[in-house]
Amino acid sequence: MSDPTFAECFCVKNNLTSDEYAREVFNRVVYRRVLWVKWLLPILSHNHFAADFDLIYGVERLKRMREFPSEAERFNEHPANHGWLRRSMLMRASTTRLRALIRETLPHLSGNVRADESVERGTETAAPF
Repeated sequence: MSDPTFAECFCVKNNLTSDEYAREVFNRVVYRRVLWVKWLLPILSHNHFAADFDLIYGVERLKRMREFPSEAERFNEHPANHGWLRRSMLMRASTTRLRALIRETLPHLSGNVRADESVERGTETAAPF
């Protein structure tokens, strides 16, 4: 049996349909100040949240935390992820919040979590001989 994806685990854990996945993850990972003005930002810039939703759709397939850094890097380099509102005022998703959400959602399989986390931090140890 293959490992479930982040989106599958998230929807099951929160009793959501796959159509509700992106909006619910977005609401949980944006900086809190965004929730007050999220209706206004698309009026100012029609693709203001494009990078955020690309990140959310990018991580829906993740099965292990070691896959997250490449998605976060894509988010940081996304063409729509620039400007004063996004960079200085943090009117965007938080990769730290998203990482925490993925960690608490993906099932912890024996041995996989420690290996994934050590690779992510760059502290992997040499294999025994």
